[in-house]
Amino acid sequence: MNSKEKRELKFLRRLVEKGEVLMNYDSTDCDGCSTSKVVTFKSWKELIETEESEAEWCDGWFSYSLPFKFPDGSLDLNESYNGGQWGE
Repeated sequence: MNSKEKRELKFLRRLVEKGEVLMNYDSTDCDGCSTSKVVTFKSWKELIETEESEAEWCDGWFSYSLPFKFPDGSLDLNESYNGGQWGE
């Protein structure tokens, strides 16, 4: 099983458990501004379409990642952040 298939399987397991999947989102644009937040998806197709759209329009790197799941079932979710400066 390749990494894309593993990612999809983990996503689908969480979708079955909760009916939606919380994912951490991180990005940095070409000006050095960064964003961290949590995004909710209700299907694998929705995630793929969002990633493809972002890849077409973004001006820097970004990632959507499944948060680590602790033994008690809670998730290691991003704290919301948006900031940075020009020229740094």
